[in-house]
Amino acid sequence: MATKFTPPDLIQLPRPSASVPSPNGLLAVYSQSRYNIKDAKQTRSLYLLDISNNHVKELTEPSYNISDYDAFFLDDQHIAFFHQDSGLKETVVQLHVLDISKEGREPYLLTDFPIEFGNIKYNVKHKLMAFSAAVYEDGSLEGAYQRDRDEVSNKKDTAMVFDELMVRHWDTYVTKKKNNLFVVHLSINNGIYKVVDKPINVMKNTHLESPGFPQGDASDYDISPDASHIAFLSKITTRDNAWETSSHIYIVSTTGDTPVVVNGDIPAASSNPCYTPSGLLVYFQMMTPKYESDRNRIVIYDPTTGERRIVAEHWDSSPHEVIASSDSRHLYVTAEKEGRQRIFSIDLNDESISSLTEEHYASSLNLLPSGNILFSSTSMKNPASPHLINVQTKEVKPLALEHGLSKKLHSFKFSDPQDIRFTGALDQEVHGWYLKPADYEEGKSYPVAFLIHGGPQGAWTDNWSNRWNPQIFTGAGYGVIAINFHGSTGYGQDFTDSIGNNWGSHPFHDLEIGLDYVLNKYSYLDADRVAGLGASYGGYMVNWINGHSDKFKVLVNHDGVFSTTGVYYTTDELYFSEKEFGGSPIFPENREGFEKWSPSNFVQNWKTPTLVIHGGRDYRLTVCESLSTFTALQVQGIPSRLVYFPDESHWVLKPANSLKWHHEGKIHRNNQM
Repeated sequence: MATKFTPPDLIQLPRPSASVPSPNGLLAVYSQSRYNIKDAKQTRSLYLLDISNNHVKELTEPSYNISDYDAFFLDDQHIAFFHQDSGLKETVVQLHVLDISKEGREPYLLTDFPIEFGNIKYNVKHKLMAFSAAVYEDGSLEGAYQRDRDEVSNKKDTAMVFDELMVRHWDTYVTKKKNNLFVVHLSINNGIYKVVDKPINVMKNTHLESPGFPQGDASDYDISPDASHIAFLSKITTRDNAWETSSHIYIVSTTGDTPVVVNGDIPAASSNPCYTPSGLLVYFQMMTPKYESDRNRIVIYDPTTGERRIVAEHWDSSPHEVIASSDSRHLYVTAEKEGRQRIFSIDLNDESISSLTEEHYASSLNLLPSGNILFSSTSMKNPASPHLINVQTKEVKPLALEHGLSKKLHSFKFSDPQDIRFTGALDQEVHGWYLKPADYEEGKSYPVAFLIHGGPQGAWTDNWSNRWNPQIFTGAGYGVIAINFHGSTGYGQDFTDSIGNNWGSHPFHDLEIGLDYVLNKYSYLDADRVAGLGASYGGYMVNWINGHSDKFKVLVNHDGVFSTTGVYYTTDELYFSEKEFGGSPIFPENREGFEKWSPSNFVQNWKTPTLVIHGGRDYRLTVCESLSTFTALQVQGIPSRLVYFPDESHWVLKPANSLKWHHEGKIHRNNQM
């Protein structure tokens, strides 16, 4: 008998990574973590997927003492991965190698680098491995190791000194160390892989940084097919980096040389450099300065001629990932479309576009020698699971999951997400989702969990979430409404752009109209028991709702905005506020745009009981926003509670904290509903 899905279930459910295929395309490897609430410990181990036989087997044994992750193939029978053994008291987690052709083999050490490294990419044919590490001006791993040791030994004070912005970014303070890319060659003798040369810093003396700090990853660079060059992304490092989005693509020799900038003439954001098998470079380019939610254009750059070409220039979608076919005649990209993320094929000859998938959320594309694509698919009912698509027939084949995860998923009573559409602000169609209470019985009345997404340029998609998971609320007996209001992504660029200078208007009207639409459509939903919940921009909207709506019985504000002006002076990315509200409030002529949409100016109208949650390491929206919100509620005698996580950022990620987050939300809703 299926059971309701609860917060402990979510937190203890195994979490698989995306699958990485072998060079011959017959196998794939992935890691899977699992947390145990009782023991307050986590395992992370590797699994091998036989794609041809559609079978999964355990590759390394789950253990509290050993953690295996970020695996990739060196050839068809050897995998490399990070192997951490807590019993060895290692200061740096190193790569190890495992021969998977024979049972019972033990992993052996591959690297012995002195400082932390990651974001691995590997060119199998030329045995070139690239990785990133944070280093000082001298650009060496050893120099970083020695200077870090000297700082620990000799520095007596704790002061951090800054002469320019950014001071901190996302959840981390900016230091003098910068992420740089390194390359080394590997060799194999008698079945044993070794590192054969000293790592070369291909970014030495450039003053550039890649991957981006602190959230950049391996998608910020790529190795050319002949392993002669690396293309990488780097944001500007000048003083205006905090109020400009400009980032550029560079190409540099893997032997170390002066990088060549590909798109230095465009003062906007770029991303995702990716080589085609023929050696052309593909990347995404935004065109609007200061705007991180502009549409991604697909650009092809020819390194031999220096020519750039925009592909499918008039396609009104913003792709997220890109790979090329083996003959370099097609690009395969992912892009959001009306609450899903699909895979699209682009013919580079006539620039025609066709959708290869229609449902759910596709990501992590890998081209196999067969021409098929191995990808990860998630939905509101399934975490990441491997799928195979035939790009000719568009046939999608789900592949096997680890047995324990598969068994768990089948034991839960999940609600099916339903599309909802209605006419919202500007007389335009607005789309969203509705999920019925998991224990629905005809004749009963049910409360509503009204979820408001952040961004604001984001969307509720048919995707799995380990944080704001709609199935948690359906399992608790709520009908769930999740609306993609004006400003959301996946509905065309004009729809996304429409929220600019309209934070409290179009989206608010969409939410109010959408709530009424669903309440009228499903008579079993109780209009007197509606809980509004949101994070980031969703938290902003919760505060805005509190001053402008009487439709909600209770509100939950996670890391939201209290003062739009105050946020400008404390946030990390100034360009965001400047673009959203029409400039910097430092200048008097721009202040009206900030104050018009600031919830702080309407606190006298607040009356709805509110739970306020914040993470102490959130430097996008600092804890001052939630302290201000809580103060305004308390002074007016409005029932309220503040939950503060000093060790969390914009998101609550640690398992025990996540359990507490869900628990506090449940208490607040139950007390007020």
